[in-house]
Amino acid sequence: MNTLGSELTLLHDLKVVVLAELVIAGRPERTVGVPLEELMFDRVEADRYELGLHGLLDAVVALERRVSGMGEPG
Repeated sequence: MNTLGSELTLLHDLKVVVLAELVIAGRPERTVGVPLEELMFDRVEADRYELGLHGLLDAVVALERRVSGMGEPG
């Protein structure tokens, strides 16, 4: 496989993983009604994590476009 193909495959795989994480992170209904003392994580940190995932997804999409030649800067 050429370098371009392997880069696109890697970026696609990373995007799939990030999207899967976003699905999991975007389920606040799992914590509704659970007392704060019983949560295994801080809700604010969970929101920050989800925001970070969105940023990572945007970066991966931008790289995919640039590598494939669809998003030439200019």
